[in-house]
Amino acid sequence: MLNKYMIDFSFIKYGTRAMIVDEEGRDHVIDLISVDYYIAQEKYTVKVEGLEKYFTDYLPDSVHCYIAPKDAPSFKEHTDPVDVTIHCLEGTKSMIVDGKEIEITKGKSTLIPKNTRHRATNKYSSVMLSIGHK
Repeated sequence: MLNKYMIDFSFIKYGTRAMIVDEEGRDHVIDLISVDYYIAQEKYTVKVEGLEKYFTDYLPDSVHCYIAPKDAPSFKEHTDPVDVTIHCLEGTKSMIVDGKEIEITKGKSTLIPKNTRHRATNKYSSVMLSIGHK
């Protein structure tokens, strides 16, 4: 599917699970076949998990993709038990990491050390990978 992000989302079919994030930061599992529908709505952050079979350069790490329209809701501030690299595929990913606001632009990455508080703010539309290091 081509869209405003100019990305072909055909890799979504390699995912193992998909969800949307509601206004209160809760995730709701959706069918993988409905991901295009939710992306087109431009209302929710869409998360697709289990993309290691497609993004094999990151093996053995876990790979999730987040498609977030501008101002879309996202998960509340949280920590992860592993180091996570955020890599922006398209747009600009805005986040608060350890109390500091950061922006990750297309083609750039940032490392979030394990147990570091962070959350997405989605000031801009973005497509990013979250790579959980094992």
